[in-house]
Amino acid sequence: MDPYADHAEMANHWWWRPGWKVGTRFYAWHITLDGQDELHQLIDQYQEALRPFPTLDPIPRKWRHITLQGLGHVEDVSDQQRDEAVQAVAERLAKLDAIESTFQRAVIFREAIALPPSNPEAYTHLRHEIRAGITDAWGWCPENSEGFRAHASAAYSNGSASAAHIRLALDATGSGASRVIVPAISLICMNRDRRTYQWKSVEHLRLVH
Repeated sequence: MDPYADHAEMANHWWWRPGWKVGTRFYAWHITLDGQDELHQLIDQYQEALRPFPTLDPIPRKWRHITLQGLGHVEDVSDQQRDEAVQAVAERLAKLDAIESTFQRAVIFREAIALPPSNPEAYTHLRHEIRAGITDAWGWCPENSEGFRAHASAAYSNGSASAAHIRLALDATGSGASRVIVPAISLICMNRDRRTYQWKSVEHLRLVH
């Protein structure tokens, strides 16, 4: 089954996951998209096409990202544990090169409009190395290793809707491909208090060696 196949129906993304509420803070490894102007321009075009759909919340440029791996709720991770994980992940990433990808066609997930990379396996490998680093430090790794789909989201769904008209709007944009080079990842401290993901960066780790 194609992990990037369109869903026929969309659902609300903003339900509260276990352990989450207003005020929750969470450590996670993300690729932030600062300076990725080509990708931002492509997402902007898709967002313009999606403006007629009130069940879709466009993601502001500042908060666009590629999710990689959670580390844990801030209250559950001591500063020492966090720093040990960062050091171990850094040692793993020091052996990896930057990732170069193209992004083009938007797809419809159940809870988001997303753009897959041309080489999702490179991001899966990156996530594997992050998970291995956390395991080096802690002896175990949070979250399931399965079901990962590398993507940059353009909008989150805030309710139920059929995907058929959304698909037509996306296809009508005629958007071209955008090139992305990923030289680093970030450990962020994130929240979703305002129906969007916002964060402060804690650490940046470069992939280029």
